[in-house]
Amino acid sequence: MRAFTLALCVLFSTAAIAAAGESEGTRGAEESHRKHSLGVFAGVTREHGDNHSTLGIEYSYRIDERWSVGVVAERADRKSDSTLVIAFVHFWPTEYLYVGGGIGRKDPGDERENTFRATIGYEFELGEGWSISPQANLDVIEDEKNEEVYGLVIGKRF
Repeated sequence: MRAFTLALCVLFSTAAIAAAGESEGTRGAEESHRKHSLGVFAGVTREHGDNHSTLGIEYSYRIDERWSVGVVAERADRKSDSTLVIAFVHFWPTEYLYVGGGIGRKDPGDERENTFRATIGYEFELGEGWSISPQANLDVIEDEKNEEVYGLVIGKRF
């Protein structure tokens, strides 16, 4: 799953950068008012060589064509379930490709740890404001080894 998601991101990133030179990269007038997005994340967290199913919810606000901000909350299913909450900023170098970073907290049981997340994703529009985004994340966690989180975000713009 990890290699597949990463390969998709690289493949579509290359295609998006190539296509960016051919178009202005602007969404239609209908899309320009849809600045809010609510999405559901489903994926896998790779921790110390083990894979754990991960579910989450994500909200973002599109500031302009190039920038968005938001928050994500995820829960990984492991021996000691953990919840991760991160505030993020995404930069959109093309219409559909985004890269970003965020800071937040991971709560594994009774402990709380500071976390930094780096993200790369590609948004596919499905019509009527719906989208699907393969996403790859690297979580740098205080006093722990890094974790990788791969999955899909199904979202709705409004």
